[in-house]
Amino acid sequence: MVKKNYYIVLLGAPGSGKGTLAKHLVERYGFKHLSTGDMFRKTIAKNTSLGLELKSIVVTGALVNDDVTNSIIKSELLELISNHTSFILDGFPRTIEQAKFLDSLIKPNLILLVDVQKKLAIQRVVGRRLCPKCGTIYNVYFKPPKISNVCDYDGEFLIQRKDDNQETISKRFDLYQEITSKLEDYYRDSHHLYHIDANAGIDVILPDVIKLIGQ
Repeated sequence: MVKKNYYIVLLGAPGSGKGTLAKHLVERYGFKHLSTGDMFRKTIAKNTSLGLELKSIVVTGALVNDDVTNSIIKSELLELISNHTSFILDGFPRTIEQAKFLDSLIKPNLILLVDVQKKLAIQRVVGRRLCPKCGTIYNVYFKPPKISNVCDYDGEFLIQRKDDNQETISKRFDLYQEITSKLEDYYRDSHHLYHIDANAGIDVILPDVIKLIGQ
């Protein structure tokens, strides 16, 4: 068990491996994982006016505006903060305004900047396949199932998210470089900002992150 609460921000372009890193940290420490991507997909699935608006934005690879993003994540954040629960923010903040909004609620005490090359990021996203039943994630380039397009565990046919295509991921990556990378400057003066080279893969970077958090 860790000796203090952690409020972790994962910064990184799509395909950098933030979600995979978060999954391992959740399994090891029991942190709560908040992914704006998951929140957006849940909102879209409800087919409300907000969901339809989000869908039209997400499928193009554009960023959801600050007010909508902040409002979607605020209630869950406040609940975790009030319960003194350690959490990992994956995909938030993405802009300076979102970072300022987060600071108004609570200041993160560990910021991990996950770096990855664009070519590798595209392969990770375009090659991603998901089991709709058990949620296992595969990659046709790096972690293919034993039988093509079939889950190893329950035999379900794998699916690919509509926004996991080369045009969308390329646009999202470039948007990250243009907008979200400015967060590095925002957090530069913080002693809690660390660079993580994610080109090497999770097995290489995970031990370094564990050392930062401690036992």
